[in-house]
Order: sequence, then C-alpha cells, then structure tokens
Amino acid sequence: MDWMSPASALLGAVIGAGGTLLAQRGQWRQQVQAQDRNARRQLYGEYLSAPHTAGERLHLPARGVRHPGDDALLEAAHDAYGAESLYPLRAQLVISAPAPVVEQVRAATIAMRDLRDCVGNAYLIGIGEYAAGEQAVRDSQERLRDVMRTDLAGRPQAH
Repeated sequence: MDWMSPASALLGAVIGAGGTLLAQRGQWRQQVQAQDRNARRQLYGEYLSAPHTAGERLHLPARGVRHPGDDALLEAAHDAYGAESLYPLRAQLVISAPAPVVEQVRAATIAMRDLRDCVGNAYLIGIGEYAAGEQAVRDSQERLRDVMRTDLAGRPQAH
C-alpha cells in the first residue's frame, strides 16, 4: 500500500494550517497593540487637557481679579484647580501607562498643585514664586509630553 502520498498531504496540511495560525496570531497581536496604543493616546490627550483647563481657571485668581480675603483666595485656587477632573484621569493613567509616563504624571500633578498653592498663598502673577511655579508646571508638562510621545511611538524607555 502506498501511504507516502496521504502522509505527505497530511503533513503539508498540518504545516500550512500551522503557518496560517502563526501568521494570524501575529496579526492579532499587532491589532491588540494598536488598540492599546490608541486607547493610551486618547487617555493621554484627555489628561493633558485637564491641567491646561485647570491652569486657565487658576489664571483668574492668580491675576488678582478678585481680591478676596486669604481664605477665599485659597478656596478660589482650590476650586480653579479642578481636581475632580484631574485625579480620575491620573488614576486611569497609573493603571494603563508605562512607569516612565506614570512618574512624569506624578511630577506634573505635584507641580500643578504647587502652583495652586502659590496662588492660594497670595503669590500672584508678577511675584517671583508664582513665576517659578508656572515655569515648573511648563517644564513638567513638556517632560510628560516627551515620555508620552516616546511611549506612543513604541520606542523603549528608561525605567
């Protein structure tokens, strides 16, 4: 009996099916990675706009437009900070983003809180402490954008 032909056909079918499965697994992995990257891109954009919005709201009390008492200024600074939108996004980033991004998110949040506290302590625009706080926020946001871009580009990051 000639069993060589059926065995060769079976082996060819197994190799073909295995190759197809392997190729599909590779495509699936790429699709999952692209979906993860797109989800992080959206989350990064949402997070980056939250401190910007908070900074815009903080600018009004920082200009001294209202001259409330010390307690009212502190309250206005805290209200302007908008932690209700910043912290939930930060929590999502902590569980979704790589460590370098999380570290920079933490640093940016601290810089923003420090600026809020400057305004709350009546260090308003034109005072050196405010300018230093504002520069710290800009620098931390720039570093954060850099690590986010690196992550989205798929380049390795130092941990």
